[in-house]
Amino acid sequence: MYISDFNYHKPKSVKEAINLLAKSENGAAIAGGTDILVEIKKGLRNNTDIISLSGINELKTLNEDENFFYIGAGLTHSEIIASEILKKNLSAFQDALTKIGSEQIRNRGTIGGNLCTGASCCDSAPILMAVNAQVEICNADKTRKIPLRDFFLHSHQTALKKGEIITKIIVPKTVAGVGAHYEKFGLREATSISVVSAAVMVKIKDNICVDACIVIGAVAPTPLISISSTKILIGKNISELSENSPVLEQIGIATSNDSLPIDDIRGSAQYRRDILKVITQRAVIKAVISAKNKL
Repeated sequence: MYISDFNYHKPKSVKEAINLLAKSENGAAIAGGTDILVEIKKGLRNNTDIISLSGINELKTLNEDENFFYIGAGLTHSEIIASEILKKNLSAFQDALTKIGSEQIRNRGTIGGNLCTGASCCDSAPILMAVNAQVEICNADKTRKIPLRDFFLHSHQTALKKGEIITKIIVPKTVAGVGAHYEKFGLREATSISVVSAAVMVKIKDNICVDACIVIGAVAPTPLISISSTKILIGKNISELSENSPVLEQIGIATSNDSLPIDDIRGSAQYRRDILKVITQRAVIKAVISAKNKL
């Protein structure tokens, strides 16, 4: 199928891009185009204007201060994976990005684009939600910041309004005793869409898990914080979080109960629940190991 006709724009600044989006009746912003162009070719969307963000340098910055990393939404997955700045503090996020698509997709697709799809199987969202990341959103009048956990409204629906784009992802720097890990299950080793995923953040002090967050993906309309399993994890001694322990079993069951999976071509709802129990437990164990290594 051929791509439908549209007006193509390539602005040089965020302001110019926002103005184009605001004025267009049916415009869409693209960065790498790895999702939108495929959807256009399949006839799933018909946009009158396509506004490319690929020429906007201010979306491709990576900065830090004492407390946060500021990751430009236009950075590709490969650029983030290669960043030496992030390796000491956000290696779990980098590892999660290595599980996206293929090398060609990672070289082209951007972190902002991955989030803006609003897909529940988005690989970057669970780990970013687990570490309490925010997104910076700009329109013609103002800039606002919202927690990523509030960005996803429903399947393929986000908090972005007409004329808005994500400009940055703001990620807190981890402190001593904080570890995180992302686990994904797909139907093949590469170029796979998540059937189930789980991200875990833990903070350990005096061998006690004093804070935690468990986020599950591809098992609900949006990436979802599993409140029940997070409550079980907080307050536990790390000696109770070894493989096959009763506490880990409880955590696995709790995430399964919090999930809202569907039956589709990649797996049944029950299959997803069963896999979720296993990969959540794996993610907890590896997050605890990561936290211990940072004490």
